[in-house]
Amino acid sequence: MTTKLRGGLLVLLWCWSGPAGAFCQAAAPGSAATLEEINRVLAGAKTVFTHFVQERHLSLFHEPLQSEGYLCFEQPRRIRWEVTEPYRSILISDGSGVAQFEWVGDQWKKLDLGLAAAMQSVVSQIAEVMRGQYGRESRQYNVALANTDGGPVVTLVPRNEKVRKMIQAIEVRLAPDLAVTRQVVIREKDGDFTEIRFDGQFVGLRLPEGTFDRRAPLALEQIRQATGKGGR
Repeated sequence: MTTKLRGGLLVLLWCWSGPAGAFCQAAAPGSAATLEEINRVLAGAKTVFTHFVQERHLSLFHEPLQSEGYLCFEQPRRIRWEVTEPYRSILISDGSGVAQFEWVGDQWKKLDLGLAAAMQSVVSQIAEVMRGQYGRESRQYNVALANTDGGPVVTLVPRNEKVRKMIQAIEVRLAPDLAVTRQVVIREKDGDFTEIRFDGQFVGLRLPEGTFDRRAPLALEQIRQATGKGGR
């Protein structure tokens, strides 16, 4: 499995945790968040468009490997994770299948994933969580919520021992008022981890046709123009 593809799978597992703050309306000041409250606001969001910065912290390197790009989500099962720096890559699910593209020369090249069936299964589970399944019984994860001084932290721990060999836990850190997702951390068993930070989150924008096209995805520039979010 290549580094880029493995990173894509980590991102999908993160999405399964649900970027809750991106979907949440502000909580009452001073109140303690509950999983039920997060579930409720998750289920109400139709679309999400946000910029992200991702850092891979590996024991083999002194400095983290950094990338950035944009996440698009549309109910019920459409997801697009596009990296714009330092390379260009798109991972898309349109609800019925998954595709990955890399920018080669001056055009997009569709890759042969080899793990399409497995990735589609993960994406289907991601969608269920995004639609408000945080606190419900899950055969895949144990879910815990901690209210800290810095804001609520939702932690997902894989129940499957084989999965835990790759992913030890996923932590979603929210603002105290649940207005935004501050950070997502994906912790691996060997101490390596991936940190994802978000800025410029927009909920309820109309995403143009072609955003989630697995054959010829619409250019990011056209999505930003259509949503009126031409800059960060």
